Amino acid sequence: MTTGAHDSPIDAYLDALLVALRSTAPRHARQLLAEAEAHLRDAADDAVAAGMTRADAEADAVRRFGPVGGVAAAEQARRPATVGAVVRQCVASGWFLGAVGAIAVGISGAIAAVLGVVGGDRFLADNPGRLLSPADCTRWLALAPSASNCHQAAITDWAGETVFYRIAFGLVGLAALAVFVVARGRLSRRGRWIALPATVVDTVAVTAFGASGVWLLGMGLDAVLHASGHGAGQWLSAAPVSLAAAAFFGFRLLRDLRSAPGPNPDAGALVVA
Repeated sequence: MTTGAHDSPIDAYLDALLVALRSTAPRHARQLLAEAEAHLRDAADDAVAAGMTRADAEADAVRRFGPVGGVAAAEQARRPATVGAVVRQCVASGWFLGAVGAIAVGISGAIAAVLGVVGGDRFLADNPGRLLSPADCTRWLALAPSASNCHQAAITDWAGETVFYRIAFGLVGLAALAVFVVARGRLSRRGRWIALPATVVDTVAVTAFGASGVWLLGMGLDAVLHASGHGAGQWLSAAPVSLAAAAFFGFRLLRDLRSAPGPNPDAGALVVA
């Protein structure tokens, strides 16, 4: 196979296919590449014999063979995944979604801090129906000596926790995402990285973030309507973040579905045993 800046369309296609098959067993990957190369070169030779130029013939053969992603996906789908592979896929994808979720929580903490400044601690974290024990009151008053009563001291503490713990959780999410990116890069170079299909990951994300966003928005509106807005900020600070994440993954899901390759009889015939 030739290499360099002037690779033919077939050579470039085979290089891309080799990369796409990195999670396939080496022997099966070699067999599929050999079959694909033989098919592509035979098709190009026939087109040249019919009067096409070599470059046009190879480009046409590649186009008719189908996208690299479709061929690789067909090979992976044809082979039943082992339990270990499924577990690794779920762990990798869950790791990614967990990190994104934690970052979303951190962003909601920053929004909560702004709402606390604008609307006050009572808007952010009030809980009018909660019974305050004497021991708790002593602790809260010690933490907020300027508070006029136990309830006010408790609200100050709750508001601070709402902001602090969310932002801390977001920082953990950033660290987890950084480790995820590094691990994915290293394992991908070794051909050992596997994850759930993008459509599955995006569907789970849209469902989780969308349902959470609607629920959080409902809780916030309920607090506004039935509790004079007391504590509404803790919900309203998180709802837009969840809904924005749902929209982002929704657009990704639509892109995944639109770019999904259709069936290709020529490529399907070359899936090796």
